[in-house]
Formats: sequence, structure tokens, C-alpha cells
Amino acid sequence: MQSTATIYRAVRLTARSSAMLFAASQAIQALGPRAAQAWRPLYLGFMAAHATHFAVVARYAKITGGRALFPGGRNLNDVGGWPTVATIYTLFAGLAATGWAAGASPSRNRRGLGIAGRIATGTIGAMFTGTYLGQLPRSGWNAVPAAIVAAAVLASLLSRGAAGRAGIHPSLASARWVTDPTRP
Repeated sequence: MQSTATIYRAVRLTARSSAMLFAASQAIQALGPRAAQAWRPLYLGFMAAHATHFAVVARYAKITGGRALFPGGRNLNDVGGWPTVATIYTLFAGLAATGWAAGASPSRNRRGLGIAGRIATGTIGAMFTGTYLGQLPRSGWNAVPAAIVAAAVLASLLSRGAAGRAGIHPSLASARWVTDPTRP
């Protein structure tokens, strides 16, 4: 049987791994289309790490009875129990899948999917950053991952919208596009 301390360490490790893989994928995307191939395995790694994190958190909640599971020391039952956990998992997975769909093939994205992807990326980035900032009273070192995630997401979002309303990266702008930006 695993100890509570061991499972808690796994919760923290999987959360940190997920956040750093997410930040790395966003930083790579900010570098432009030539780095696009490196983006895919990092983003898939983020998704796998976060799925593992969710499983470990569920295990931790099960063995602790959900005590102090949520920020501020709130118990699982204080926030609505397992339906709340299922909702959080589902919403986060939806955001991650939207980010994947929008970033997997940027040249073929429809405008709506590109906007949804930017919203999903920004939301995930804000969630990670907010979580780390909330941990600052425990350790000032939590400012480091908060800054890394925030900077990577900001760089990625700015690079995606840098060439104007179409959200095309400057390196993708062809001479034809410059003369007629309504053409792909």
C-alpha cells in the first residue's frame, strides 16, 4: 500500500511535469512554423502528464477521503464531491483537446477554431499560473514556474496574432497574401 506522502509527491510531480510540458509546447509554437513539428510531441506529453495527474489526484482523494484536496484546505465534499471533480476533469480535457485541434494544423484552421484555440491556451495558462501564484505563501520558488508558464503562453498567443486579424504568423505570409490578405 502506498503512503499518503508518496501519493502527494506524485500529485506534485505530475502537476509540475504537465505545466512545464505545456509551457515548452507554447514556447516552441512561438518560434514559428519551422518549430511546429517539435510542438506536437510536447503538447501530447502535456496531455498525457495531465491525464496521469488527474488519475493520481483521484487516487489521493480516495485514500484521504478528499480532505484538504482543494486550495484553501477545502475538502472534496465542501465543493460538491466527485461530480465537481468529474466536471473539472472534463472541462480541462476539453480545453486541452481544443488547444490541440487548433495548433495541430494552423494553416488549415478555420478562424473560429483558431480563436477557440487561443482562448483554450490562455485559459490553461491562466489556470497553471494562478495555481502557482496561489502557492507563493508556501514557497517563493513557485514564482518560477508561474513566470515560465505565463511568459510561454504570452509569447505563443502574441506570435499567433502578430500579423493582424487573420492570426497568421509573419513567416507564413507569402507575397500573394501580402497583396491580397483575403486569400490563404
